[in-house]
Amino acid sequence: MRRQDFLLGKYCGLVLTLVINIAVMTAAFYVVLALMQTVAPPNVRASWPAPATDPAMLKAIALVVLELMLVTAIALLFSTFSSPFLSALLTAGLWVAGHFNSDLRNFGAVVESPVLARLARATYYVLPNFAAFDVKLQVVHAQAVPVSYVALTFLYGLTYIALVLVGAVVIFSRRDFK
Repeated sequence: MRRQDFLLGKYCGLVLTLVINIAVMTAAFYVVLALMQTVAPPNVRASWPAPATDPAMLKAIALVVLELMLVTAIALLFSTFSSPFLSALLTAGLWVAGHFNSDLRNFGAVVESPVLARLARATYYVLPNFAAFDVKLQVVHAQAVPVSYVALTFLYGLTYIALVLVGAVVIFSRRDFK
């Protein structure tokens, strides 16, 4: 078995586990929401911005799955060259930094150093933008999330995943296990 087959198989197995878990949780979530909708008084249901079982929530769930797929790819990349503890720490750090990525874009307005501003801007473009995957608030408040936004975010996420997995395969194929 080639090393890249092992690594990509490991990634696919982890993603399959995530997808199955989220599918079960989504089904349970919709069952609970349907139950809430049937037992809620009509005046309470009338105050909701959307029905309890609004299918638009699936957009947010799909983007959560994509975000988890990217986090898994990043964790797999770090695991190819570091210990499990360090890999988890680096992945968590990158996840946090990726959620506050927009602050790096605006860092130039805060500092007077053009070098630091350019470094922050470059870091902004290199780090994954995990905030782009977070549309839960809009969906819960029945605000429209355009399909074009979801499609572009999927394209961004899948491209980033592919690049991270290529990096992981390159590092893992060069690693000496002797």
